[in-house]
Order: sequence, then structure tokens, then C-alpha cells
Amino acid sequence: MIDIGSEKLSVLVVAEWSYLSWGEKVLGFTSRDDFTTYEWVDLHSGEHFAGVVAYLRGLLDQEGTLLDEEGRNKCKDVFLRTVQLEEDFFDMTYSS
Repeated sequence: MIDIGSEKLSVLVVAEWSYLSWGEKVLGFTSRDDFTTYEWVDLHSGEHFAGVVAYLRGLLDQEGTLLDEEGRNKCKDVFLRTVQLEEDFFDMTYSS
């Protein structure tokens, strides 16, 4: 049986990890004058958020030890598909 919660966790890890990577990259270039962007970057960067992402990654690693091969493969597929969707999103955003 495949644990649907593990698949959701796979999506969450990709999303939050990529947001952390992007937030850290642009933090020094973000102006407080642009409230919406600054708040988003501030939320998705820094030591606290990095700890949240590390915690989520640890949960996913732990889930991997509890799943059978089919469950791990399903999580891997969901993880990789989500990475591709995030890449496509950022490519589309930066090419506009």
C-alpha cells in the first residue's frame, strides 16, 4: 500500500526547499519598499526557515525507511515531477 501522506510530503519538501534556495539567493537584493516581495523572501530565508526545511527533509528521509519499494518509487516520481514543475515555473517567470 502506498502512503498518500508520503507523496504529499515529497511535494512539500521540493516546494519549500526550492523556495529556501531562491529566498536565500535574492535576500540581499530585495527592497523593503516592495512589501509583498520582501515579506515572501523574508519568510522563505534565514536560519529558522532553513530549520523548517531540514526538519521536513528529515521526515521524508524517515518515511523512506518505512515505505516498501513501490512506495519509495512513487515518492521519488512525485518528487522529481515536482522539481520539474518548479523549474518550469521559474523558467517561465524569468523568461517573461
